[in-house]
Amino acid sequence: SVACSLAIVLALAAAHRYSFDRLLFANAALAAGAAAAARGRLRLGPAARPAGVTVILPLAILLLGVWRFFPPSEYIIGGKDPGTYMNEGIQIAQRGALVVRDPVVASVPPFARDLFFPSHQRQDYYGTRFMGFFIKDPGAGTVVGQFPHLFPASIAIGYGLDGLTGARRAVGVWALLGLLAVYFAGARLAGRAAAGAAAALLALHVIEVWFSRYPNAEVVMQALLFAALLANARAHADGDRFFAPVAAGLLGLLLFLRFDAVLGIAAVGAGMALAAFNGQRPRRSFVAVSAAMAAAAAAYLLGPMRAYADLPIVFL
Repeated sequence: SVACSLAIVLALAAAHRYSFDRLLFANAALAAGAAAAARGRLRLGPAARPAGVTVILPLAILLLGVWRFFPPSEYIIGGKDPGTYMNEGIQIAQRGALVVRDPVVASVPPFARDLFFPSHQRQDYYGTRFMGFFIKDPGAGTVVGQFPHLFPASIAIGYGLDGLTGARRAVGVWALLGLLAVYFAGARLAGRAAAGAAAALLALHVIEVWFSRYPNAEVVMQALLFAALLANARAHADGDRFFAPVAAGLLGLLLFLRFDAVLGIAAVGAGMALAAFNGQRPRRSFVAVSAAMAAAAAAYLLGPMRAYADLPIVFL
């Protein structure tokens, strides 16, 4: 559900058409379409076991996270990473686009541009509007944030729900999702007791608390990557074909979050390559969705986010 909402925000903002009302409409249409495709048969199958007393464990972890991660910090200094993320998210919420037109930049005549926005003869972008925001075309005044927009997309949703307060709380919600993702993935791989202990200790750890209370992309990667690992295990180890495109979609979204997420994606790919030696091939739906997400990410990183992608490209 979260992945679908974020994908919708990114798609609408890329087309300069995002608004909170359109997001709600798209979600309602998606839910109605899923219900129609299932012909209204929305109950779990007979093989599904009812929830037992073990449901208390993830609820307790959730409450522990609420106690540890809220209220969020107001460390959102402009120009530094937290401020850039917040500004990008609120920019999506208010202007409905990833790349926006800044009339101040467009009003500076060509002969004076280097006085205010020195280009330093860069090829990937013209200059900086201010710290954290790149000028793509000074004549048109187009400006884009320094970081990929998946986390800012969730900030835009938070802003639509509760203004600036909701925007700040987005990181805490991601931290809660991250704890639950660790628990459920751990329960699949090592059992509920080990998973519960791991998630509880994680909620108490100073590093987790630190990153869960100010805007950053690390906790988002934690939530999506562990959810992807669980979906991949369901699809390729448990034989549940529903989760194959889910796993691919979650991994693909990481490409819109931060570049070093390719390490997690590569690890999953390496595991699946090793599984091929045991006769376990990736499902076709996984391959198809992965290819589609990779193509979209390439267009995004080499298009509006060319300035962000330049350093890893040069490094590689």
